[in-house]
Amino acid sequence: MIYSKGSNGTRVGIIQNNLKMLGYDPLGIDYIYGENTETAVKNFQSENSLVCDGIVGDYTWNTLIDKIKNIQAALNSYGFDLAVDGIAGIDTYNCLLRFQEEHNLTADGIVGPETKNALFKNNNNSLTDFDISEKGINFIADYERFYAKPYRGLDSQNQTVGYGHVITSSENFESLTETEAKALLKKDLQSFVDSVNTMVSGLNLTQCQFDALVSFAYNCGANALKFSTLLKDIRANVPMEKIKEDFLMWCNCNGKRALGLYRRRYDEFEMYKDADYTRTYRDF
Repeated sequence: MIYSKGSNGTRVGIIQNNLKMLGYDPLGIDYIYGENTETAVKNFQSENSLVCDGIVGDYTWNTLIDKIKNIQAALNSYGFDLAVDGIAGIDTYNCLLRFQEEHNLTADGIVGPETKNALFKNNNNSLTDFDISEKGINFIADYERFYAKPYRGLDSQNQTVGYGHVITSSENFESLTETEAKALLKKDLQSFVDSVNTMVSGLNLTQCQFDALVSFAYNCGANALKFSTLLKDIRANVPMEKIKEDFLMWCNCNGKRALGLYRRRYDEFEMYKDADYTRTYRDF
């Protein structure tokens, strides 16, 4: 999708409403992508490490949506009952006004610095701090596959069980149910979630981008991501085609290119770029 000067319609209205709630006022919600909307988009892009071209493509759109989702989730933690859909509609606006009134803040429906600090003060969600989504967990589980009994991983070095759980010397598993394996996966992922949050501190990623990096780290190792060209290039805000190359560098096992790793890296890239969590059985 691409929205730019001259576009109009419902999604342009969503862009305008989201921008306004985030503090980038397009000076009117008229569903027409004019000069003021273009300026607001450029300001948003400039402050969120995006290509500053005034065009809302998938990357800018997903960032706008995910930031509103984080606001909605934070409001819900204070007792509100919002759909976490990433759209700054009338319900989200009214709940934000009520939150501001209840916390003696300027009731303007905008998440400025004071409102942001109050909203995320006691909440694990923030505009730059993530947990992995259910879609992300399911993606990883699908790729790891469920094994009820221990087996040797692709690297032939570690015993693994469930959804890719590496068995330590202090553990003894005879078998697991799928429910037990899913719970173990979520527990295992927490350390990777924490590590990736630390690595991307100061960056403005979307939820799908964060999920893709957690999947990469879980499969390749947290240190592999930490010292990778992939993370370096993400920090440098390089073109997306270079990010694709960085993902696909990690397709080898025991010195040979592995089709399963190639498929996973490609799907992680598509998750990162387009919020596409679909598993695709492509060939080299």
